[in-house]
Amino acid sequence: MYKKLVNYLSRVITDKLELESKEKALFSFGLELFVGAFLEAIILLILAFLFNIFWPVFIALLSFLVIRPYAGGIHLPTYNSCLIVTLLVFLLIGFIAAYIQPGLLTTIIVIFFVAITGFIFIYKYAPADTKTIPISDPALRQELKRKAYIVLIAWTILAITAALLFTGYLNLVIAASLGIFSQLISTHPTFFELAERYLPEHD
Repeated sequence: MYKKLVNYLSRVITDKLELESKEKALFSFGLELFVGAFLEAIILLILAFLFNIFWPVFIALLSFLVIRPYAGGIHLPTYNSCLIVTLLVFLLIGFIAAYIQPGLLTTIIVIFFVAITGFIFIYKYAPADTKTIPISDPALRQELKRKAYIVLIAWTILAITAALLFTGYLNLVIAASLGIFSQLISTHPTFFELAERYLPEHD
């Protein structure tokens, strides 16, 4: 169903734009990524709503997405594997954030831990590209790394400010912290090695 939808949309749009074969392939690939991510988000948020953990999941997902384009990270080889992992990770974050009552000091420590760890991961691994979508231009790599640093700094400032001003919603700050942390650790080579070992179709 998913593949049929993407193929149909791609065929209609590329025919109207009169693109060449290479451009059609690139457009189809980009459209597949976009539609896949959109459907994953819809399914995730519907489940989060049903489990009464909508806001922690939404904020964690938002934090994940704001740095993803710059830090990069692992891409799972199939839509189903990506969907399953996405649901497991973010629903778990949602349940953790919804049912804990962190204090202000604990929340600030978590924010700084994520920020410091994030800086290390960005410095060593970002942007973490894949064989399917390599980043070969050194200038582009440096620009993406720089933007990843900026996003992480901005997120850290916002998270600390939110923790200080909205002490009744510290669990949501924790959700944001876990969301951006899950993105940053996905840049580590270990996750790429695990995917290649246990999901051989990954490329």
